[in-house]
Amino acid sequence: MTVELAVLGVYGAHPDLTDAQVDSAFEELARRYRAEATNFPFKPGKLDGLRAEVHDAALRNLTTLLAQPGDHPSAEELRQGLGRLRSSVKTWTREAGRQGYLRYIEQYVNSGDGDFLNLD
Repeated sequence: MTVELAVLGVYGAHPDLTDAQVDSAFEELARRYRAEATNFPFKPGKLDGLRAEVHDAALRNLTTLLAQPGDHPSAEELRQGLGRLRSSVKTWTREAGRQGYLRYIEQYVNSGDGDFLNLD
């Protein structure tokens, strides 16, 4: 839920955020962890505006999570998890429009009974 909470933080500050912007940020994060998993240097893409803000917030949360003691997901597991999140974004966008995913995660965080992808 680390990543979803980062997204909701940006969405709360910027209600004009769209699922497409979230998907772009997730794609960039997946590229980062794919590079790490395969020991290739990561070359950042060009994210701007809200895409960059979502990316930076999610990366900050993941970095904090990975800095804590205990077991952590591998870079490959993070990449796969981000792929599943991207699939969810696409599904909810198709089902409910350009902010369908955002409304979906907001509803479940507010209700307290969401079944989120657990990256922690």
